[in-house]
Amino acid sequence: MSKLAKTLPALATLGVSALFLAAPQPAQAVTEISCDAAGDTHFSPGVQMFPQSEAVAYRGTERGCIDHSDMGITSARLSATFGDVDLSCVASDFGGGTGTATIEWTVNGGKQTSTVDLTIDETMLNTAKVSGVVTKGVFEGQRFTGEFDTNLLGGAGKCTAGALFGGVKSAGFKGHFSIG
Repeated sequence: MSKLAKTLPALATLGVSALFLAAPQPAQAVTEISCDAAGDTHFSPGVQMFPQSEAVAYRGTERGCIDHSDMGITSARLSATFGDVDLSCVASDFGGGTGTATIEWTVNGGKQTSTVDLTIDETMLNTAKVSGVVTKGVFEGQRFTGEFDTNLLGGAGKCTAGALFGGVKSAGFKGHFSIG
């Protein structure tokens, strides 16, 4: 067998392998930034034993971030408001709602902000999963996702005891969010 006849199958195999290696891969979503969040949640008129519509406001404190955007962001403070969210002390699956968040970023010692339109996608017990889009400021046009735990039950009977006095008006929250 000639040298060319022995070499052609090897070259053909190498060529097919090169095609697979050079084929474009599906695009992966890139997370630009991930941050922790914590603070206080305020409820109006106050969470009671039976479901009722509540206005919910998250007032966050400054927490650390992991910045993949190379913008120099070190921390963020998340605040959000939601209207018309059905909540109660005893129901475990609450309704959804829409709202707006403001994120104050610490960037190289200075401050910048973003505005986010949010939707509560899922709630179970004290945990809410939210998503949305940054509509203004840093990361405009990018997707926002977050998961937040609100200490509504707050230990031995906070929610049920609070119902006797107009409902639970505030509770701590913690969680995390990502953009990108």
